[in-house]
Amino acid sequence: MIAVFRALVPTSQTSARQIRQTVRQSSAIARKSLGTNIHYTEPLEDGSIFVSRVPKELPEVGEADLPPLIRTRAPPANKSLTDEDKRELVKLRNTEPARWTVSKLAKKFEIPPQLVLMIAQCPRWRQQEIQQNADKEWEKLGYKKRLIRLNRLRRRLLW
Repeated sequence: MIAVFRALVPTSQTSARQIRQTVRQSSAIARKSLGTNIHYTEPLEDGSIFVSRVPKELPEVGEADLPPLIRTRAPPANKSLTDEDKRELVKLRNTEPARWTVSKLAKKFEIPPQLVLMIAQCPRWRQQEIQQNADKEWEKLGYKKRLIRLNRLRRRLLW
């Protein structure tokens, strides 16, 4: 292998035929040695060799050659709610917000969750209930956990 590379050093006595022959030899050796994926070699004007691990012409890749899609998403349904559906949605959300969550209402009416939030917001009494539960949980936390959460909030505000 070393002899092949020594032969590649251009001298005044090397001919184009000798260079081509050494290129062929070196590319054959390089393909066999250590499993390198050398696709082609090409001599350059200064006597060095250009070695490529990428083929000169890339193969055509069609739709059939590709693996199947991992996740196929259906296009969003453009379902419009009637006034009666909107009233029912607001009624369900206001009477039992713990049972009829945004995701459950979205599945029931087959609409995106953002649309549920725009039509029927959470009632005030439920928001206060959620806040009171969060305050109770905060009171149960020890000094260290409170400090950690406060520092996390402060860092988030700096973003």
